[in-house]
Amino acid sequence: MQNIANEIADLLGCPAELIPAAAGGSAILRRYKMLARQGQGSFTPIVLYPTKQLLMQLQRNLASANVQTCVQYAEAMLPAAQEIDPLVLLQLRMNALVQTVESVEKLVGEFVGVRGVEGENRLCQSCRNHARNGVLIAQCPTQNAWELPLFVPMGGSGLCPVPAEQAAVFRFWQQSHGSTPVVAGYDIWEMRVTQPPMQLFESERLALQQFAFCPDLVQQAHRDDGDTIRALASNLQGATAWYFYWHLR
Repeated sequence: MQNIANEIADLLGCPAELIPAAAGGSAILRRYKMLARQGQGSFTPIVLYPTKQLLMQLQRNLASANVQTCVQYAEAMLPAAQEIDPLVLLQLRMNALVQTVESVEKLVGEFVGVRGVEGENRLCQSCRNHARNGVLIAQCPTQNAWELPLFVPMGGSGLCPVPAEQAAVFRFWQQSHGSTPVVAGYDIWEMRVTQPPMQLFESERLALQQFAFCPDLVQQAHRDDGDTIRALASNLQGATAWYFYWHLR
């Protein structure tokens, strides 16, 4: 697995360090936060789970853009990301998704008790659960955290948006909710949030956006309290960590 991590690091085109799984989730997050402080004004860190699937996605997306590194990919795709209207994009995705469901009323569902997730605990747990082979922490040469999908160009298959679309939506959420991408894998993004929705009508609006962006948050959720948009909204109310997962085959 270290060979795969090294291959990913080579593709990134920016400094990256491998932290062994034995370090633990708390240590990984401490190192991330240290780099975030050091990088102010010059780079933004991102924690990566180095897997074969992520390597293959990076290789595919770099080849499609005819570039050699992720930094070059970001430079090439930034103008496209800036041109995308995130709300128009999300509405188009929602329109397409609604055509595939049997009952919109059942999809919307009912609110449940507030279950917002505290960010630090969520991210530490994620690092413990997923970092079996260690993690890479990359220092992406940008001050704009919303650009990170361009520096880690995963996705673009199945229902997962292409990197430029991810970046456009992340820009919108950074402005509206203070979200910052912290962790990425071949099929996930995890974010810290400083301005979570505190009212149900706000969290329902956000849940609709997140469902359009990542349908598996509802369709593959398997929650005890229901796989519905309003169950997702109840989980988002006050939550300072967001998690996105696409079931990619």
